[in-house]
Amino acid sequence: MKRTRTLIPVALVAALLLSGCAAGGTTKDASGKECLPSGEASNAVKVSGEVGKDLKLTSKTPVKSKESQRTVMEEGKGDLPKSTESINVAMTIFSGVDGKVIQQAPESAVPVAKDGLSAWAYDAFRCAIPGQEIALVTPVKEVTGGQDPANAGLEGVKNTDSLVMVMKFGKIAKAEGTEKTAETCDKLKPRDKKYPEVDLGDGKSEPKITIPKCIEPPKDLEIKVLKEGKGATIKEGDKVMTNYVGVDWNGAVRFDGNWTATGVEFDTTKGALIEGFTAAMVGQKIGSIVQVTVPPEQGYKDGMTRTFVLELVSEAK
Repeated sequence: MKRTRTLIPVALVAALLLSGCAAGGTTKDASGKECLPSGEASNAVKVSGEVGKDLKLTSKTPVKSKESQRTVMEEGKGDLPKSTESINVAMTIFSGVDGKVIQQAPESAVPVAKDGLSAWAYDAFRCAIPGQEIALVTPVKEVTGGQDPANAGLEGVKNTDSLVMVMKFGKIAKAEGTEKTAETCDKLKPRDKKYPEVDLGDGKSEPKITIPKCIEPPKDLEIKVLKEGKGATIKEGDKVMTNYVGVDWNGAVRFDGNWTATGVEFDTTKGALIEGFTAAMVGQKIGSIVQVTVPPEQGYKDGMTRTFVLELVSEAK
């Protein structure tokens, strides 16, 4: 997953026929800060279909805004998520230029910690409550940071355009991994090459990765096929439904993950994912399960080596 913090979270499916409406519901987040306001562009959004699955934009295009706008399309009920919690979300992303679907994102829990999300995503999530559905209109440059949108998997738009995102929020839960963090090591021990160890379990739940604390990390990218699939070979630029779980190298503290029946869509276009993910996916067969240990310079460039297990579920349709 590209995570210049979390770029595009993935989702929770809900069926509704929707029409844009004025902002409502809570006006402040859990810290007391005012929620992102609505605007003319977000208030005008109308959609039909199922969020994260077959949602269509039915309102007029082009849609454009110089700053992010957030409109509550359907009220929710319940508490606001805290920084130590995650909230389920389904999302459909449209081009503001012509209304074409860029991504339908199925169910996933997304941690709402401020330091784990891009600014635009945090503004969308910090006032979310279960059952709420929102329209977010945001400039493309807010998502890409000014980089080429195509490298982030955003085809058909420029940084001067806007994106329309419709999100449906679900249950709130304790964010996995918030109870513990990787320790700082005064001295590193030599690595036993049997680590990381991976237990694939029953194949339905995410694998368990074991790495002892305070052992030397590898300097180079390491890729290991744990199970070879029988499907087509993945080429650069292919979109693949993928399950993944990742841990920090030191002690295998869970970093991120999504493991479902369908997986989430990953785009192997250069620049759309961290370099280590693309290298681990391209050239593998659909159905494969791949272990990859990613040094910081090929990952999130935050000084942390991480190990991931990827299941290449199917070709994205």
